[in-house]
This record gives sequence, C-alpha cells and structure tokens, in this order.
Amino acid sequence: MPTNLVIIACSIFKYELEHLKSKGKINIPIIYLNSMLHMYPKELQELLDMKIEEFNKFKIILVFGDCHARMVDYEKNTNITRTPGINCCEIFLGSEKYKKVRREGAFILLPEWADRWKEAFIEYMGFKTSKPAREFMNDMHKKLVYVDTGFQETNNEQLKEISEFLGLPIEIYKTSIGELENTIVQLMAENK
Repeated sequence: MPTNLVIIACSIFKYELEHLKSKGKINIPIIYLNSMLHMYPKELQELLDMKIEEFNKFKIILVFGDCHARMVDYEKNTNITRTPGINCCEIFLGSEKYKKVRREGAFILLPEWADRWKEAFIEYMGFKTSKPAREFMNDMHKKLVYVDTGFQETNNEQLKEISEFLGLPIEIYKTSIGELENTIVQLMAENK
C-alpha cells in the first residue's frame, strides 16, 4: 500500500468508496468528513484545513465538489488533487448525465441525503411543515431524482415521504459507480 497518498472525502461517498476498497481498487487510507458540513461551509473549510495540515506530508486526493468558497484554492497546493465536478452529484454521474438531469429540472437526492432529509430540510432549513417547503422547491424544481448507486437498499416509503413533503414527483435513477471509480483510479495513478 502506498504510504504517501491519502483520500479525504465527503461521507456522501462512503458506501461507494468502501466498496471500491473492498474490491482492491483503492489501497490507500480514506478519511471521511460528515456530509452535513456542506450546510455549514465555514465549519467544513476549518475542518478540511485541519485535515490537510494533518496530512501535509502526503499527497492528498480530495473527493469534494465546490462545497465551500475556497475549495479551488486547495488545488494550488502541489500535493493536492481534487475530483472534477462542481458537486457530488456531478462527481457520481459525470458531467453529461448530471447536466441532463439538471436540465430536466431535477433536485438530485443521493442515498445519504435521502436518509438525512429531515436533518437538512426540517432542522437546518427550518421547513417545519410541507407548505413552505413545497413553495420553495417548486419554485426551482420540477421533480426529485434519487440516484441509486446500488449500495443501499432503496427505501421506497422514505422516498414517498420526501416526495409528499416537498410536493415533487420522484424518479429513481439507477447508475453504476463507474464514473467515480474511473476518477479515483486515475487520480491515484497520477499521484503515485
């Protein structure tokens, strides 16, 4: 196992990255940061800065989108490489699929977000009832798209509850993790 390379990733990718690790595709340490930090960009930046400093003797692969205002600044460091993509949805789906789904007016839900939807919409965003949540979401979106990467059982009751609360129809978009796998394998090879 290379000892000079580490992945620091958002926990949104944990199931998929751990699968790649179990298949021998990833043979380096992975440090995960809580995906809910996306809702607190300053805290995310501070924690990420601390982790980068902790591993400053390593080459680092960041598996994050543009989750805080200074994400692109990390790429100025010669020991840091970041996955391409403006957010985790694009990192999972690839640019073309992501743009297609967004053009359709979709709000994209990944498995971990679906599990934590109440934390995001009710606790963080303050939508105590569905009426303001529906008004907010329907202003910008036509539907919800749940990205099924195949590593968690789809909870149809949960998806129905989310759809009803947000007032948007939901579709399940089955995809592989091929895009993510190709990106990670390539970045590991480039940073050996």
